[in-house]
Amino acid sequence: MNLTEEQLKELGEMAGLFFELEDIMINLGIPIHEKEDFEYILEFEKENPIFNAYHKGRLASEVKLRTAINQASLNGSNPAQQAMLDFRKQML
Repeated sequence: MNLTEEQLKELGEMAGLFFELEDIMINLGIPIHEKEDFEYILEFEKENPIFNAYHKGRLASEVKLRTAINQASLNGSNPAQQAMLDFRKQML
């Protein structure tokens, strides 16, 4: 499975907005019957540009989200403070 540079960019953007895989595939013109192959690439093929575009997009948004939650926790938000504690537990 090969994607153009434009498709890889779109993949990263959609992953960063946490779209479901089926929606990403539809938008990129990847047939749904190739979902199993697509999922395999996203999970195991770490050298594949598809893997990299997807995970870079997802992680970039996760960083922004956690930064905002961290700032809210520093400003005294109890739910945000709990979320930060939960993130810390996930790391351990």
